[in-house]
Amino acid sequence: MPATNRTLWRSPSTIWLFLGLFVLAEIILFCVVYWLISNYLVQQVDERLVREAHQLIVRTPRDAYINIDDRGKREVAAIRPYGLFEQNGTHLAGNIIEAPPTAQDWKPYDYSQVVQIEHKFKRRPFRAIAAPLANGQRAVVGQAMDEIESFDKMLTHIVLGGLAFTILLGLSYGAALNSLSKRRIRAISEASREIVAGRLEQRLPVRGSNDDMDRLAVVVNSMLDDIERLVNEVRSVCAGIAHELRTPMTRLRGGLERVRRRSSDPDEYGTAIDDAIAQSDQVLVRFSALLRIAEVEAHARRASFCRVPIATVLRDVIELYEPLAQERALHLSLDLCSDAEDIELLGDPALLFGAIKNLVDNSLKFTPVGGIVTVSLSPSDSAVLIEISDTGPGIELDERQAVLRPFYRSKLHLEGFQTGHGLGLSLVAAIARLHGALLSIEDGTPGCSVKLCFARV
Repeated sequence: MPATNRTLWRSPSTIWLFLGLFVLAEIILFCVVYWLISNYLVQQVDERLVREAHQLIVRTPRDAYINIDDRGKREVAAIRPYGLFEQNGTHLAGNIIEAPPTAQDWKPYDYSQVVQIEHKFKRRPFRAIAAPLANGQRAVVGQAMDEIESFDKMLTHIVLGGLAFTILLGLSYGAALNSLSKRRIRAISEASREIVAGRLEQRLPVRGSNDDMDRLAVVVNSMLDDIERLVNEVRSVCAGIAHELRTPMTRLRGGLERVRRRSSDPDEYGTAIDDAIAQSDQVLVRFSALLRIAEVEAHARRASFCRVPIATVLRDVIELYEPLAQERALHLSLDLCSDAEDIELLGDPALLFGAIKNLVDNSLKFTPVGGIVTVSLSPSDSAVLIEISDTGPGIELDERQAVLRPFYRSKLHLEGFQTGHGLGLSLVAAIARLHGALLSIEDGTPGCSVKLCFARV
């Protein structure tokens, strides 16, 4: 077993800590219940003793003597004894033989006395109270406590039995919960090790119970999705850079080598230098686009976010591309809603301008002569939708996610269209993610429709 697992199994578990607290709380609860019930029963006995003592002392001394003597001869006298004593403790009447030597008047006390129960003599516990009569004599009223003591013993057995069952149930539940928790942690640890080993497609297991571990696993899996996407993009970008730079650098080297071997004319050297500069410019343009995408992906531009009047941005883009649209015999139009001037987005003005500019540039590039490119703005209560639609060939369904990757070129380049470097839509996707916008590519029937949905400020 790995060292980390051994530590996991040997370390104190939070589950057992909570189980110990639960057992302690149960013990305290049962003790409190036992104390309350016992005190309640004794209190009931004391209240009865006080009531009967009051009934005796309101009588005349003669009536009290007769009443106590009569009650002491009854069958129930073994359970409820009575006694009458002189001030010096001499027994006068009743079946309580000994006077309370130290008991205070009206204060209940405990004593024991041998009584005959079913032809057997047995020492029985009693609780009694002494009350003074008008002539100085003392009347004593008692109550047998063996039934209450038996009830106390039964209650103790019930409490201990219930406590033992509760502890056993808690231990069983804690052991089961601890086992399930360790099994879950082991599964998460194994999945994590596979991810660390390079299997980025692996995810933490989710049981669907929506507990704390499930919610944590969902958050981590979402983070792993982003990490996998970023790693794949890095791999794609690295492969794209190698592929894209190979052709211009090969041309650059081949041209320079060819001029060096075959030519001695200064004009040819000048032409070769111009070609080399053009090839270098292409490489620099691609690197600049990659750096811009990296800057956006790093969220470095969030510090410049402000309220942007999006209608103004759209007008600037249309104004920039109107000459190009006229040159290509295309109709470029802007469709704004009635309250467009009041619509603002929270974002970077330059990045929003760049995203719309790239989309319009793509539409103008792929729309044939006489086609239409439309930029529209349509708000709702919670969102703002910017749509750039054209009447060009559109984008195939299986390519709509691929064109958002760096250096991916659409199949349209096979049909003679100039597809560029494959970085424009990647930049748009990065800007959309930075602004929390939803980017979607749909059929324009005919043509293509690219939609950017922003949260409304």
